[in-house]
Amino acid sequence: MAIATWHRTGQEGLHNGVNHIEYELLDEEGQQIPLDEDHVTSIKKDGLPLVPDDQATLWLKVSNGAGDYLFEVITTDDITYESVLRWEPPEWLELIEEKITLAEGLGIMSVWEPVEGYKEKTEYERIGEIDARLWELVK
Repeated sequence: MAIATWHRTGQEGLHNGVNHIEYELLDEEGQQIPLDEDHVTSIKKDGLPLVPDDQATLWLKVSNGAGDYLFEVITTDDITYESVLRWEPPEWLELIEEKITLAEGLGIMSVWEPVEGYKEKTEYERIGEIDARLWELVK
């Protein structure tokens, strides 16, 4: 089994309304291992099969939970690569998830049924802090 490493390319994009981040798989010499259907016969993530397509790179959903993901890739040359992708979601995603949880708890998300005095609660104050940090991240 050959060793490979994941390298974040810096590219991000939407697919079906879901944010993804692009990674390329590199061999021990730093050369890209194409992941498209013409170059691989099998890709597994934590033992579960993925379907190779026309993409030479991996587009990882940012909504994946933090952790280490073990990938096994078998090329058409019958070389098996194993590599761990260590994933930590971006700060903005964690902030948005926290904001949604807080807003739902205050009754000001989806259906408008605010709890009495919601604007005076610490959760509402935290939503303001989250908004300020999100603004810093996107400006």
